[in-house]
Amino acid sequence: MNQLETLIIPTETVDFNGQPLTVRGFSLSDVTHIVRHHKEVTAKLYVEAIGGNLPGSIEEIVLYMLDDFAPLASMAVATALSSPGQTEKAALIPISVQAQILEKALELTFVGEDGLEKMMEIAARAMTGAASLTSPKA
Repeated sequence: MNQLETLIIPTETVDFNGQPLTVRGFSLSDVTHIVRHHKEVTAKLYVEAIGGNLPGSIEEIVLYMLDDFAPLASMAVATALSSPGQTEKAALIPISVQAQILEKALELTFVGEDGLEKMMEIAARAMTGAASLTSPKA
C-alpha cells in the first residue's frame, strides 16, 4: 500500500438546518477550475492580494469574497463541498452558512501558521519566473 492509498484528506463539518455538510480545502485542480470560470474576478483578487490590499484574516477575506464576488463564492462553496457542478444550488445556501463553509475551506487549504502568506509568496515567485521566461531577451 502506498502513501496516497492511505492518505486521509482533512475535512470539517458545517451544520445546515440539522444536516451536516462536509467541507474540504481547495486543491490545485480546484483553484484552476475556479480561475478558469472566473478569470476577471480571480485576477482582481490576485492583484489585490499581491498588493497587500486584501483584509488580513481568513474571516475578513471570506466576507470580502461574499460581498463582492457572489458567483465566485458560490463556485468555491460548491467545490469545498466536493460538488463543483452544483454552483447554482450552492448559491441558494444562506449567506451565513456559505461564509462558514468558505472559512473552513480556506482554513483547510492554508493549513499551518502563515499559510496564506506563504502561498502568496510562492505564487508571486512563480508569476515572476513565468514573466521572465516569456519576456524577450535584450
